[in-house]
Amino acid sequence: MAPSHRHRYGGDRLSALPDNALERVLSHLMSDEAVRTSGLSRRWHHVYEGVPVVHLVDTKSGERHGGCGRKVCFDHQVSSTIVGKGADTPIRTFRVSVLQPPFGLLDQWIATAVKSGVEDLDVKLRYWDEAMTTLCPFLRCPYTGTKHSADFDRHNRGRFTRTHRHIFGCRTLRRLRLTNWTLDLPGSVDMASLDTLCLARIMDPHGELERLISGCPLITKLTLEECPTIKEIAVTPARLRSFAMICCHNATSVDLRTTCLQSLHYKGGLPARDAPFIAVAGYEGITAVKIEICGKLNGTDRDDLAPVTRLIGQCTKLAYLHLSLRPSMAYNSSMFAIVLRGLHHLTHLSLEGCLPTDDAVRSVSALLVDAKNLKVLSLFPLGPEPPKNKSMRMYRRDQDDDESDSDSEPEEVSVGGEGVQYRMPETLWKAHVRCLAYRVTRIYVGNYQGRPLEKMLARFLLSRAAALEEFTVKLADRVNPQQDEYEDEKSTVKPADKVRPRKDEIAKELISWRCNRATRVICK
Repeated sequence: MAPSHRHRYGGDRLSALPDNALERVLSHLMSDEAVRTSGLSRRWHHVYEGVPVVHLVDTKSGERHGGCGRKVCFDHQVSSTIVGKGADTPIRTFRVSVLQPPFGLLDQWIATAVKSGVEDLDVKLRYWDEAMTTLCPFLRCPYTGTKHSADFDRHNRGRFTRTHRHIFGCRTLRRLRLTNWTLDLPGSVDMASLDTLCLARIMDPHGELERLISGCPLITKLTLEECPTIKEIAVTPARLRSFAMICCHNATSVDLRTTCLQSLHYKGGLPARDAPFIAVAGYEGITAVKIEICGKLNGTDRDDLAPVTRLIGQCTKLAYLHLSLRPSMAYNSSMFAIVLRGLHHLTHLSLEGCLPTDDAVRSVSALLVDAKNLKVLSLFPLGPEPPKNKSMRMYRRDQDDDESDSDSEPEEVSVGGEGVQYRMPETLWKAHVRCLAYRVTRIYVGNYQGRPLEKMLARFLLSRAAALEEFTVKLADRVNPQQDEYEDEKSTVKPADKVRPRKDEIAKELISWRCNRATRVICK
């Protein structure tokens, strides 16, 4: 009887596993990391050859043939990984991110993967020029202060590498993600097995995007990100369940001709008042909606917000709603509160935005009043934007900006004791939120920095949530470095003397605000 792996390789339990189990473990690693395991022992020497995954990221940040100081060329690394597979090992997953793509080799890589029966194809191309700037017109260049465009520059259009046509005839492909390509389709598209399609920053000079989507009849998940050629589009696959459109700022009309839609994500500017916006054949099946408005809503009225609130209100069986609004969290809460009254199935509400004044905190409480069946609340407070620095003003070309561009507003504070403290407004202190008292069982606060208004909101929630089982706070990884630099210029305290609040101190403070002593407070 042949000895088992466990007896042959001592007490190493991992090495004792069969080859197919080890190959599955290595398939979750980057390909270069999987290859390194061949040096562990004789047991691992050939295991990586059976891993059906090619997953590599080009870490260069400069020109392709520049001096990057790497011992192994990325092109050679990808080619070697493909060739190093066993004779009977197919490539089921092919994911690469490459800077300044090598045209000839790139064609060979993809052709080999398609011929091998690839199921997951994710190819992200990066270029070393201005074509890589964001296509969100609500953001500004950090150096000049000028606003970005919603489309590629005229001299850059069509410059991205053209898509390889044999991709669109691969019948084994189930997931396809392409980033920074120029769309070039063959005469017919045949991807009968495709389930997930994600297109990011795609140049479409011939307007073929809609034909591509129509050629995927079984698609259930579609994501379009920074695709400026989309203006009016009809999405015809009847099985589509999830749709996301992110920063496609030229889009004016989206017609989703599916009755199976369950999840909808929109990120962009406010649509025109009379624009059809997003039309869905079956609103009653949508259970999750995520709305992120890129621009600031200063000066907008009810008519401006009507296309967004109307879309949310039509999803009568909505269970999850995420709102990301500027300049403050829960902006125009009265308008959204009217919508929440008709959402009887809403159990999870997520809010993201700034807390510039205590009015924003009161707006959150006012919004919760009409979320009567809420069980889970997620909050993502954002810190105020730092003042525009001098260097940006020196290079500023546009003078159309004013102080309203900043999310931060003058905050009224009372100074006493050890530092700045906010007094709980009387209207907030007396507010009664029924869902907090009887239904909400979990509250999550992300990006928590311990700012006074964040503490005010946390204290209000903890002091009202009588049925709360868990209150989780995720501390911000780091405070905005630009804001820190600005505060350092005004402060006379040396950086070494500045002490950030520790987790245990924040947790202790949060625990002291609980009205329900059984509530678990978790600080991450």
